[in-house]
Amino acid sequence: MKNIKMYILSSMLLGISLMGELSPQSSVYVGGHFRRERPATVTTLKNSGFDCVILFNVNVEEDGTLTTDGDTICYQGKYIFDKKQPYYISDVKSLKVPPTSVTRIEICIGGWGNESYDHIKNLINSNGTGSSTVLYKNFKILKDSLSEIDAVNNDDEHAYDSNTAIKFHVMMARLGYKSSLAPYTNKSYWTTIATGINNNVPGAVDRILIQCYDGGAGNDPADWHINNISLHAGRLNYQDFAETQTVMQTWKDEKNVVGGFFWVYNDETWNLSRYAIAANGIFGSLLQTPTDSVVAAFCENSDYDGYNVNLKLGKYRTLDMVKYGLADNDISSLKVKTGYKITLYSDDNFTGDSLTFTKSSKWIGDAFNDITSSLKIEQVNNTAESAWQNTDMVKVYPNPACTYLIIHTLEAENNVTFRDMSGKIVLNINLTQGDNHIAINKLPSGLYLIQAQSFTQKILITH
Repeated sequence: MKNIKMYILSSMLLGISLMGELSPQSSVYVGGHFRRERPATVTTLKNSGFDCVILFNVNVEEDGTLTTDGDTICYQGKYIFDKKQPYYISDVKSLKVPPTSVTRIEICIGGWGNESYDHIKNLINSNGTGSSTVLYKNFKILKDSLSEIDAVNNDDEHAYDSNTAIKFHVMMARLGYKSSLAPYTNKSYWTTIATGINNNVPGAVDRILIQCYDGGAGNDPADWHINNISLHAGRLNYQDFAETQTVMQTWKDEKNVVGGFFWVYNDETWNLSRYAIAANGIFGSLLQTPTDSVVAAFCENSDYDGYNVNLKLGKYRTLDMVKYGLADNDISSLKVKTGYKITLYSDDNFTGDSLTFTKSSKWIGDAFNDITSSLKIEQVNNTAESAWQNTDMVKVYPNPACTYLIIHTLEAENNVTFRDMSGKIVLNINLTQGDNHIAINKLPSGLYLIQAQSFTQKILITH
């Protein structure tokens, strides 16, 4: 197996809820970095916004031993990985312990040049899949040791033996593992095994993760719908961020794709929460603050530029920020109503260095730029309905919108543009002071950016 600059999506549901309850469909493959740089990587994943973590990878050796990176996980029905990785079980279990965005954990078997499925083929042809076989015993003890593992991710890129692949995944289903399939080519093979597995254990294969990169770069997800199984499509984490945003939106709108994934989290060179927010905004649901509750806005760039996220009174840990579409370490300017104060913290859970604002700031300063990991919005007097300090208060509603949109502004605005996520201008209007009713029924469903001299706002149009 094998960056999203974007306007992070505001979202569709009101109120506070766990990400798992909103069923976002976002997955990330995770390499050995998860173990090497623990416990920081565990915390990063829990706060990332991704709802599915795919641990890459578990190798099946010729004798049925399970290994990873040259270390043995299970041998002859015994879990022995704790000799090299004493914290692995607790770390994997911790991924699902609140507060966390992770609701599903998979182990990946396979990958380019990996011979695990050749070994599985030989083992099954020789010994079958009964409870006395080493293959059964090793995967059983792994499940017994880590019941939090929900599924096995099949990334067979070599063997393509449907007979034994079906038998293997049926065995895994009876051990309590769901199966996801990660093809990049050879659709007939994947169709055969998906059908065969689910004919034996209905619902065992519950996700197809089509690779749209490297060897699968030319794949059209629309060609990979198999037996009405949920289709997810993936990109590389280092592909252009804005392009990925556009591509994933197209997958959802035109290809009936219901989830997005990324390959691969194996270092700290990318901001996981930005990618998860992008996928969750397209395929799932981020939270949105009701317009009449907004007391502060946080902006990606200086001068209130880039994406803006509106928040109400409250305390926001890293994961809470991510739920609303505000990425970790991504604030450069902010707005705050009079009567309120904002305290930014450099670390999660309101720890580390802090900086307090009682007025809007076009630039929060070099010392705190792009380092905020938690924040508090508190009331300092009772003027809850006072105007924005910078007097460019704009209300855009409803959001999401269907046939019309109201933009309320304190000042007239000339040359207001609506742009789609590719950057194309789809509508030009002028605003008068007060309420402006705008017909949007002719615009396709999707995310748009409204831009004027004094404000930037995202809207979601759904028909």
